[in-house]
Amino acid sequence: MKVYGVIGWKNSGKTSLMERLVAEIVGRGFSVSTVKHVHHAVDLDQPGKDTFRHRAAGAREVVLASADRFALMVEHRGPEPELPAILARLAPVDLVLVEGYKRDAHPKVEVWREETGQPLIQSGDALVRAVATDASLVLPVPVLDLNDTKAVADFILREVGLLRSAGLGNTASFDRVMIVDWSGRAARSPSRESKDSIWIGMSEAGRDLPPAYFRTRSEAEAWIADRLFEGGKQLVGFDFPMGYPKGFARRLTGRDDAISLHRWLAERISDRIDNSNNRFEIAEAINRHLGGAGPFWGCPKGWPGPNLPFRKTVDYAALRLSEKRRVERENPPAKAVWQLMGAGSVGSQALLGIPVVHRLASATGAAVWPFEAPRDLTLAEVYPSLMSGPVAASGDPIPDRAQVRLLARALFNLSAMDRLAPLFEAPPEAQEEGWILGAGHAPLLAEALRWA
Repeated sequence: MKVYGVIGWKNSGKTSLMERLVAEIVGRGFSVSTVKHVHHAVDLDQPGKDTFRHRAAGAREVVLASADRFALMVEHRGPEPELPAILARLAPVDLVLVEGYKRDAHPKVEVWREETGQPLIQSGDALVRAVATDASLVLPVPVLDLNDTKAVADFILREVGLLRSAGLGNTASFDRVMIVDWSGRAARSPSRESKDSIWIGMSEAGRDLPPAYFRTRSEAEAWIADRLFEGGKQLVGFDFPMGYPKGFARRLTGRDDAISLHRWLAERISDRIDNSNNRFEIAEAINRHLGGAGPFWGCPKGWPGPNLPFRKTVDYAALRLSEKRRVERENPPAKAVWQLMGAGSVGSQALLGIPVVHRLASATGAAVWPFEAPRDLTLAEVYPSLMSGPVAASGDPIPDRAQVRLLARALFNLSAMDRLAPLFEAPPEAQEEGWILGAGHAPLLAEALRWA
């Protein structure tokens, strides 16, 4: 279920916009539910009514049912229930619109009117993706006409992935493309440029910049952040999986969305400035949480923990998890995200890279595609091996360096020729599992290299 918030100060027009959005989105054929948060005591029941008497007698839950509708009233003692617990009670729908809960970790549109005399919430909350207002504002996020319900609905539906490439418009063009070849090394990379390290290629204004080499993940993260803060429309592709097979996020976080999983990992992964990290400890802890027999495998010889196997001995069917995401099944030889060590493994890169993506997105307001619709700043998963033919033809003794340079150029050329939008097409599974930008488009990427 997709969740999107509408927030704002009192008398800003939140409820009026919610009412119009529900009618607009339902009118397009989507199913919608709503959640409304209030800060004052509220009771839909009345003293003397039968249901009130049931509650007063001690009933935990009371249902009032009729031919037209039924209402469930739940008594609770103690802290106010959190939003995820409330959402878990809702029947599945295409979209849940949440009014209020402005400090919760879901994307939001802020409703702002100057006459309230209140400051913008957006300035202190990276999860506010746009501001709907009747004022003329210049902000680092889209400014929407509060009275243009269709435009606000379009924005939200694009954000949650219910509108696909047909609604991308000019967002599918970028002024700069960066491609990041990541590394899961546990120590600094050699001072001399080498393979299996971090390389970043960048193409902008019709020219390729010399690929940059980094010895540590912290240095690379800081460098990328500096580029993003320069502004403009930028696409950053990371060479590691940004999602896991269906069902994994819910097993850890209680929710199906990948962004919640990203936050969960960012809170637990420790990656120091010298590249030392706790990825194996976290992988083993996850295995233990899921019963102790996977899904992660691959560890240093002599690893002391019993819940992280050295070799692949995992029964994924018994775990009720797929070994591979759909994108890996459809794009061999892409590797499964569970393997942490060994030839071609990407599991360690994902565990160490996803927290970086989460921090960058939180700090800059960037979209993480395909979990969020593309914006001026967009972070996405890429697979530089799609460029294997051009890389081999380049003759570069360091293939990683050639990969980032050539893929950055190809994506920039596609963007400049307004041919990037098809690469943002993705199947429904991508909303939970992630997707490789450019998967299935290797010939087009190679062709784009020949364009001036």
